[in-house]
Amino acid sequence: MSKGKYLSEDEIVALLRDTSLPTILVEGSDDLSVYNRYLESKINIEDVDVLPCQGRPTLLNIFQRREEFKNAQVVFVADKDMWFFFGIPKEYKSQIVFTDGYSLENDIYVEQSFKRLLDKDDVKKFENLIKELSIWFAFEVNRYQETSYSKCDVNINRICPDDTLCPNFKQKINFVDPPHELVDRIHREYARALRGKNLFEALVRFLTRRTSNYSRANLLELGSKVLDNPRIEILVNKIVGKFQEYR
Repeated sequence: MSKGKYLSEDEIVALLRDTSLPTILVEGSDDLSVYNRYLESKINIEDVDVLPCQGRPTLLNIFQRREEFKNAQVVFVADKDMWFFFGIPKEYKSQIVFTDGYSLENDIYVEQSFKRLLDKDDVKKFENLIKELSIWFAFEVNRYQETSYSKCDVNINRICPDDTLCPNFKQKINFVDPPHELVDRIHREYARALRGKNLFEALVRFLTRRTSNYSRANLLELGSKVLDNPRIEILVNKIVGKFQEYR
């Protein structure tokens, strides 16, 4: 798989119009890194290219323009994001490969295996942090439902610098208590429903409080390549299945 370039929408369409290589379009550079480093051997398609689209809106725009490269073998792969909660629009549901959870990181996250990496004393603290993050994320999901706007791209050090929701942060985002049932759903399904980047940030926070060789990159490799992970196998099989439709 190639490392790809950060091309514009028009440049990607032009490339797809001319290429003879099977191509996977992903949302961004983080996804590209995972596919190139960890999933190449699982997908096992010769000379497959992976291109990042710098975000889901660009990927969806290119999908809408697929008649412009109708002879190309292209598989679109995207995060569900807020569609995890509200459903994938019908026009995309059967033609784009979506993650099982909120994002690719969620599909990589192997809950029980990763929790076993924590010291016994940290497990409860980690669980409490997940609960706090679930409250914040439920606020963002509810805000999205009401206004079609959310601000989820926030590091947990701003959200919960001391393992609890920061009062100043809550004031800054005009936080109001989200519906209890939504908090409960996210907390109950946190491995799939909580924003994946925050999930890994929470895990790394506790792993790096002691002597540990585990980093985010190590954990991504474990979850996508080393550990038994049914969600990743399903994602890979869907991608391979889409390419088989071109035969």
